[in-house]
Amino acid sequence: MGIATCKVVAKIASDLCKPDGLLEIASGKEQTFLNPLPVAKLPGVGEKTEQSLKEMGITTIGALASLPLDTIERRFGATGAVLHSYARGIDDREVEAPGEAKSISQQVTFARDTLDRNFLEANLHNLCQEVCQELRSQNKRAKCVAIKLRYADFKTITRQVTLQEASDVTQVVFATAQQLLSKTLAKQEKPIRLIGIRVSSLVGEGKQLPMFDPRVAKLGHLDQAVDKIRKKYGSTAIKTGNGISTESS
Repeated sequence: MGIATCKVVAKIASDLCKPDGLLEIASGKEQTFLNPLPVAKLPGVGEKTEQSLKEMGITTIGALASLPLDTIERRFGATGAVLHSYARGIDDREVEAPGEAKSISQQVTFARDTLDRNFLEANLHNLCQEVCQELRSQNKRAKCVAIKLRYADFKTITRQVTLQEASDVTQVVFATAQQLLSKTLAKQEKPIRLIGIRVSSLVGEGKQLPMFDPRVAKLGHLDQAVDKIRKKYGSTAIKTGNGISTESS
């Protein structure tokens, strides 16, 4: 966590004290803190910008701050003016609360590339449980379900489908993801190193009663009971058969 009088200094401070430190930059000490740091620590300075600054002899934030504004503007335009202000510890952006999440996702990378169907489905089910539990905690339902696969050659693909009715029921989301996985494996059997699940097109409260499928309602009640147990005793307190993953050799 970084504490400072403006966002950019707080951001740099937080980056410097990761993973679990706390760094406070007192008011009036911003320039002293920033000056000796490499210019790459400044938000907005990527590899290309860093290289361009090095060509100008600028390697530290202090050196950038000491440049005349018109010099940096001639080289980088409006972006240069922003970077110049940041280098001097000036950032007038307001602190705003983040907006609502548009999607929820989880993924897992395997220790070994695999084509073990049972192992893949077990991991997919666990990810669906985590995602759906988060949906329910936010009183949200998802209309779109997508899976993500990364192969041994690092090629990454996504496949998605839109549900007829938005849902937060684990088994509904898993069954949909399972179908996507089956179709994808049928087309291309290559060892997989990562599998992920993402739900999107989120809607709020006001569930429609599952008039034509009472089984979905029962599964929803089961999810709620499992959520209560996990909330009280921990996420590993209860597992379903689908979520027990043992990879065959």
